[in-house]
Amino acid sequence: MKLRYKIIIFLSLFLIFTSLLICVAGASTDIQEEINQFAGFSGVLIKDLNTQEVLFSHNEDKLFTPASLTKIFTLLAALEMLGEEYAYPTSFYFSSTVPGEINGDLYIIGSGDPTQSPEVIIKIADDLVQKFSIRHISGDIVLDNSKFLPEEFLGRGWMWDDKNPLIGALTVTGYKINEKQNSYLNTMPLLWGNIFSQELSKKGVKIKGDIRIGKIPEDLKVKYIYYSDTLDKILAYMMKKSDNQIAENIFRTLAQANNPEEASTVARTIASLEEVIDTALGLKWGKDYILVDGCGLSEYNLTTPAHLVKAITYLYQKYDFKILDYFASTKEKGTLKERLSFQVWGKTGTLSSASALAGLLQTKNMRWVVFCLMENNFIFIEDENDPKIFENRIIEYIYENL
Repeated sequence: MKLRYKIIIFLSLFLIFTSLLICVAGASTDIQEEINQFAGFSGVLIKDLNTQEVLFSHNEDKLFTPASLTKIFTLLAALEMLGEEYAYPTSFYFSSTVPGEINGDLYIIGSGDPTQSPEVIIKIADDLVQKFSIRHISGDIVLDNSKFLPEEFLGRGWMWDDKNPLIGALTVTGYKINEKQNSYLNTMPLLWGNIFSQELSKKGVKIKGDIRIGKIPEDLKVKYIYYSDTLDKILAYMMKKSDNQIAENIFRTLAQANNPEEASTVARTIASLEEVIDTALGLKWGKDYILVDGCGLSEYNLTTPAHLVKAITYLYQKYDFKILDYFASTKEKGTLKERLSFQVWGKTGTLSSASALAGLLQTKNMRWVVFCLMENNFIFIEDENDPKIFENRIIEYIYENL
């Protein structure tokens, strides 16, 4: 009798195991057929999130232009170096001997806050006027944007004829320019200063001087600091909306984490990113991958599906399912909204020559998987060979079969 039960149990387990193999094999065949029909260079890696079993792979170790999947590395590096509670300070310096009077110049130091829309800048001006009852400024409004190297107002390798966001220590969100010209050097901080100054005037503040770029004297002490939202909220917005300006400003902030006294440069930022990616993922810049910006606009960037899966897995292992808060979802506003009929959390990537999707989902079989799909050098003419449709079909196979 015992032998009979053992045989029944063995056969039951064997049938379950065989069924799973058939399902995985069937799904793999379907995915491979999609890859064979796609006119372009593609890479796919699908893993069980918990066991790290490889469920399907194709060109997973080949280098691709990642487009906005670059933001996953920016997310990882920012969480590791700055932390979820980091807030950007904007500092105000001035001397005053009479209440309501600023005798001399009003100095403003930016730190790269990527959340300052015109509405936020107006609120900052209102708060300052209310706090100090300001009625008159006898000098200039001096904008100190030296925390980020001002000459590097565009990302490395960005296309000159794209509508690129300007980057700086004093940033107005949403502002873009059409071409690369040296005349844009001080455009962003002066725009910030004009919005700020106009609001002061509306509040009845008389400003005798001008708006200019400069640095604060060493003897002045800070009078007021405006702090941004915490970084976890900023990162979530960056990832879900795929905001390039926010991502690049956060990327440049990495250099400030190690040495806030030196100006952030692209070279210093890359070195900071290199350090954290080496420590967290064991990947070497220049050997395993190349990343030169934080948003993915640069086609100099190169990484692999395996690297992206490794990065997402690292985030999951350290932060658990809280990381889902940072990814776009098919069930909420963002770059994935209603793209698929089931729940997927992920990051999209799109350039003229590149498309990608990476993230997590729970299949019909209740299995959590981590995946990365990347496509480069594809032919896309009149809705044919659409890389997004290619990605959707593979994700649907994953959900239905794995």
